[in-house]
Amino acid sequence: MSNEVHCPYCNARQGVSDRDDYRPYYVNCAECARRFIVEPVKSGVVVYRDGEAPCCSDPECREIEMADSGQD
Repeated sequence: MSNEVHCPYCNARQGVSDRDDYRPYYVNCAECARRFIVEPVKSGVVVYRDGEAPCCSDPECREIEMADSGQD
């Protein structure tokens, strides 16, 4: 199963696949080629512009924070 989201930059529809976990991930828009973040949540997904997501919802920031804390 997959979800459909709208790019936060150009509003183009973008299909994203379901994940087995709730970790956020990056998607490159097929229309405008800009990167944005998709975070699976209980009720579907949340979409953020790259650089505007809270640290826990940004894959790169989250990875750095988890590495610094010793949690994996």
